[in-house]
Amino acid sequence: MKNPRTIGEILKQTKKIEENNWNNTQYLNSINMLLVSNDLGMVKDENLSEKFKELNDKIEDVNKLTEKLLRDLSSRHN
Repeated sequence: MKNPRTIGEILKQTKKIEENNWNNTQYLNSINMLLVSNDLGMVKDENLSEKFKELNDKIEDVNKLTEKLLRDLSSRHN
């Protein structure tokens, strides 16, 4: 993409995605804490916990891809 202004705007929007990713990670950590009982760290609902683990894995993948995109966009913008 040749237009630096467009790349700059894409970079700005991607940074907002990264911020949202961070919020999603924090929410997921809070949910995971709620799913674990205080008694020896036992999971309260194994099925629900497994679904949130799967969601966590996918969020981690999105976070890694977002980081790669930001690096690529930053190198093009400078």
